[in-house]
Amino acid sequence: MQKNFPRLLKAFWTSRFDGLFGLTQDWTDAAMPPVQFSAPAKIRRLTRMTPREWSRFSGYCFEKNSAAPIFVLWPELYPQFDFRADPPRVAGTFNDWNPDHYFEMKPEMRDGTTVFVLHALPVMMRGEKSPDFKFVTRSGNWIEPPNFSQNRVADSEGRYNYRIIPERTGRHVFRFVSETPASLAAHDLLVWTEPGNEHSIPVFRGDFLLQRVSELEPGVFAEGKKTRFRLFAPRATNVVVEFFDPKKSAGAPTRLTLVPHGDGIWEVTAAGDLHGWHYRYFVAGENADGTTAFDEKFPILDPYALAAVSPRGPGIIVDTQKITYPKTQYTPPAPTDLVIVEAHVRDLIAKLPASGARPGFRELAAWIRSPDCYLKKLGVNAVELQPVQEFDAEKPENYHWGYMTNNWFAPASAYCRDAAGGSQIEDFRDLVEACHEAGLAVILDVVFNHVGEPNHLLHVDKTYYFETTHEGDLMNWSGCGNDFRAASPMSERMIIDALRHWIEVFDVDGFRFDLAELLGMPALRAVERELRPLKEGLLLIAEPWSFRGHIAKALRNSSYTSWNDGCRDFFPSYVHGARGADGLQYFLSGSPRDFALHPSQTLNYTESHDDFCWLDRITENAGNNGAEPTGNDARRTRLMAAALFASLGVPMISAGQDFLRSKQGVQNTYLRGDLNALDYARLEKFRAVHDYFRAWIAFRLSDSGAALRISDAPPEGFFRFFTVEGASTLAACYNADGRLPVSPLFFAINPHTRPIAISVPGIDSAGFRQIADADRFISGGLPDGAFAWQNGILTLPALSCGLWR
Repeated sequence: MQKNFPRLLKAFWTSRFDGLFGLTQDWTDAAMPPVQFSAPAKIRRLTRMTPREWSRFSGYCFEKNSAAPIFVLWPELYPQFDFRADPPRVAGTFNDWNPDHYFEMKPEMRDGTTVFVLHALPVMMRGEKSPDFKFVTRSGNWIEPPNFSQNRVADSEGRYNYRIIPERTGRHVFRFVSETPASLAAHDLLVWTEPGNEHSIPVFRGDFLLQRVSELEPGVFAEGKKTRFRLFAPRATNVVVEFFDPKKSAGAPTRLTLVPHGDGIWEVTAAGDLHGWHYRYFVAGENADGTTAFDEKFPILDPYALAAVSPRGPGIIVDTQKITYPKTQYTPPAPTDLVIVEAHVRDLIAKLPASGARPGFRELAAWIRSPDCYLKKLGVNAVELQPVQEFDAEKPENYHWGYMTNNWFAPASAYCRDAAGGSQIEDFRDLVEACHEAGLAVILDVVFNHVGEPNHLLHVDKTYYFETTHEGDLMNWSGCGNDFRAASPMSERMIIDALRHWIEVFDVDGFRFDLAELLGMPALRAVERELRPLKEGLLLIAEPWSFRGHIAKALRNSSYTSWNDGCRDFFPSYVHGARGADGLQYFLSGSPRDFALHPSQTLNYTESHDDFCWLDRITENAGNNGAEPTGNDARRTRLMAAALFASLGVPMISAGQDFLRSKQGVQNTYLRGDLNALDYARLEKFRAVHDYFRAWIAFRLSDSGAALRISDAPPEGFFRFFTVEGASTLAACYNADGRLPVSPLFFAINPHTRPIAISVPGIDSAGFRQIADADRFISGGLPDGAFAWQNGILTLPALSCGLWR
């Protein structure tokens, strides 16, 4: 027997009967280690893992007595990345975390699976025996080690890396087969039985729990004179539903115990038509470790409730046969023709005299139907509403952005007339109808990456519904404390069922997915596959990042449009002359190659609800306070608008950006309804800027602006760009070679505070007429003040731009 006894390191199940465990050092004996389960479970068989198999969990292994490790990345662990388009590299302490092409990994086939491999040389390791390392793509996306890795360590700043441990080469890991299945409710114990070295470790549950799935549909179903309740709670030991008629104040609520189906579904049928009644669940289970959070006294809002009285519940039983469905479907504009405004239900109307103390869906619908509607005057054809799913405002009158959701099916009770009576369904349907009547597609900003408080799903099944470590600690790549586990089958199904509900019941036209990177490509592709057949022209938009990573590259092979954060970060500096012309050329071209394969995949924006608003970011005033903008602030805003609307892709502005909205220098206003509410007095004060936005939007959507709305990647020769050495000034000719059936356009911009002359050889100025500068947009042509353009030299005044047709 090996004299230097190792200790058990970590163990986890890979299926209900199979698992693996590791030791603190290699096992050199021919006999198997002396391990067994605590009673009554027993190990039937032990086998060694190969070093290459172990690399799936460690990121490296040693083979054939090699002096340096072999680094191995298994793509199946990271479905959000396209490693063939963006190959992985190995970064570590041995290359100062800055790998060059020598550390790039190559694909290899191993047992029918493609893995990426780097055969390290001793000289590459610089003699380090136990270095830390991590995988990073060529473009700079850092890849997190999975939480089941036995060699996952945190650095001084809390970032996780792999660590190479010479005592563990892959000959320290074993597979086991159990005679009895793993417990879903609690961890089993693996025991080292050798006298003098007795110790034990828990066997953590593996992915088999996360693959639990039922064919039955969760929710509440009115079936004539009876009502069926179903809840998916795979590790519960008891589930009770409590329901009552809210119109009757006397009497105790009815309580029924649900019956398990064996596939995680609990079900019970109650007598009577309970439409409009209120209900809640109570779920009990065994809390043997940190992976569960059962509390049989906690009232749970049904995750499938179609309406809720408040974020805490109760849910409202809705007979879907009594819902009025849309008679016809609205067809939204194609992505090439979209111009979007991001807006908040209350911000749009809070300062209107007729909005009332607590404006919501009905008040917004009435305003949209009125002749004074700002959105209609602006000329956009789509509104992206900040979240309207039930969110965790403590009181209905409290201001809330909506990004802390409690239920994904129910329209927000805070925005309806009669929450207890369930009016939110009809109220929101009326808002969507009003938007469609006004020619506005409705895109919902949906939040599936985390949830608000109270966290109802946590008490249904913590590990199934949330990303956790094996010990049960919640992951926090969202920054909100509880990352949703979209990869679990019933989690993914709940997302798709909720989105289907918003399409079928409310006829919404699309969705913008908050922190979509956390949902992962498999879930996003499932949404795409399941929902596109439901509505012609459905719009799918992703915020393609989280604190964990960025998936815009992976989304290029999908039908999603991605928020372009590069565009947002570029323009504030560019209008101050601090960024190069090559950057603007990239955005005018539709962010090709790295970000988008065709223009409709990039959503170009310079302001959203988060962070400083545009004006406060670029203002010349101290403290980022644009409340009283300077003349240059207004001029730079018009330069930005011209470049934004002249860029290929989907343009989006934030409501009020066109009339110089300021948040008075406050960077994060998620609780500041006073600062976020649109002040339409500024529209009158800065009408010239608003009219400039309007004119650009109208031109972009006109036949004359077709060159700005091409659907495919611009062919070679479509653009001709002209620059000035040492300046940010840029000129661009669209459809320069005349290959596409669209009228050529010519655009030029100078963000400097001095005039710039730019050479534009080969462009016949006589063939173009200037229709816009930084102050005016007149589609028939500027009557006077056109820029000097003679002998192939175009002179651009300070802080100016121009458009020619």
